[in-house]
Amino acid sequence: MFNHRLILLATPNKIGVLDWRPGHMHWLGEFSDNAKGLAAFRQVIEKHASLPVLLVVDTVDEDYRSEIMPHVQGHSRDELLARKLKQVFRNARFTGAWLQKRETTGRRDDRYLLAALTDTDWLMPWLSVLHRAQVPLSGITPLAKACQHLLVKLRVQETHILLACRLNSSLRLSYYHDGMLRFSRLIGGDSPTQLPGNAADEIAKTQLYLTGQRILPREARLHVLLLDPSGQLDSARAQLNADPAFSTRLIQLSTLGHALRIPEDFLAATPEVASLAAIAGEAIQLNLAPPELLQRHTEFRWRRNLHAAAGLIAMLGVGITSAYWLQAQDLNDQTQQLAQQRQQNNARHQTIVASFPVQTAAPEQLAQTVTLARQLDAPQPNAMGLFAAVGQAMDAAPDITLNTLEWVDDTLTPSGQINVNIDASLATFDGNYRAAMQRIERFISRLQAVPGVFEVRLRSSPVNADSSSTLSGKTFGPDTAEAPEVRFGLSLTYREAPP
Repeated sequence: MFNHRLILLATPNKIGVLDWRPGHMHWLGEFSDNAKGLAAFRQVIEKHASLPVLLVVDTVDEDYRSEIMPHVQGHSRDELLARKLKQVFRNARFTGAWLQKRETTGRRDDRYLLAALTDTDWLMPWLSVLHRAQVPLSGITPLAKACQHLLVKLRVQETHILLACRLNSSLRLSYYHDGMLRFSRLIGGDSPTQLPGNAADEIAKTQLYLTGQRILPREARLHVLLLDPSGQLDSARAQLNADPAFSTRLIQLSTLGHALRIPEDFLAATPEVASLAAIAGEAIQLNLAPPELLQRHTEFRWRRNLHAAAGLIAMLGVGITSAYWLQAQDLNDQTQQLAQQRQQNNARHQTIVASFPVQTAAPEQLAQTVTLARQLDAPQPNAMGLFAAVGQAMDAAPDITLNTLEWVDDTLTPSGQINVNIDASLATFDGNYRAAMQRIERFISRLQAVPGVFEVRLRSSPVNADSSSTLSGKTFGPDTAEAPEVRFGLSLTYREAPP
């Protein structure tokens, strides 16, 4: 699960561990800042070394500054914040800046909350355990920032909020303007603030400090929320409500448990989990960890994103494969249905054919009979027209002698069209084959000029013009007693011209 993580609450004398994932949390215990506590803490961390860790610190060694700086972005903003943090907090290692909002007037500058841990010697043993276990540390944030998310869960709408949260023997006072942290201070357990009256005095002093620093307007009424599972702050409520500058409300465990969806008995036994559960699923806006401590978490996020991408691609592949498989099954079903339909159609065809009367003749014979009937019904070619057409050409060529004339009524030819073959010879021949071929070509031209005659072709020639043939025979002179007969054949198509 990608949101499974450990949330640590570190104080100068102990550290608590919460195992959290959405809808489930388990308090792993508190560990003191001694050798035995460090050893037990190391065992817990090594057991959950694969989980990211968020460290929430609760200490008096913290400082907050509200600064307004020019609106810049990118690398310029990083450089500006680095210079400002170094200027304000000197050599503090654990510093951070949170961009809260942008001003709506003037140059529209950015408002930042700068925070730092001024003394971190007590924190180093816990960080050493995390470093040796190679735990991906996601960030270090103050408890006051975690309590801001707690106000969101409680749906607090007032503009000026002072949250008085009592854990163990310490009292933390945090001021929020429009739901955003502006100031926080911790009063340790060795002071007399554990008495209700002194707690009210500390709240009044904090109100005066905020007014003096112009963080809280003088005419503003401060809404105080008391969060104390032990009930020691109940008496301070009446004392604060007597002052018109305050409006005090006590947060009951039932209300807190309902807002965080935590059982009331579990919250009463471990009140520390309230603020930790509120920030568990939220992004870290104020991170005090230096970049070198966040390197393993960066690698962890890259690894997690790669796993997520691989899983997404695998799911996409499974989905596409399933879609193709379903399509193939659908095609198979359609193929089977078509095969069944074809079988049914064949069976119906056989049934219908079986009901036909028995044929005594083969289908080929029936086809020939139909063709012959069509030929008989078709108009017969006009022989007189054919003779007239050929005779017209013969009259124009008296030196051509007609030997035979035949025609074929082919079934493949269109109706009214016949193919004609003519065998003829030259009446006189003096042995000049060139002149003979010219006479034949003139005769062909005369035939083509006759109406109704088409496609006149020389079927047989007195001269073999094939280059591959062998030259044979004999020549004749003009004084030869008997010249050979020159025969040739023509083929043409005759179609009777319309009247």
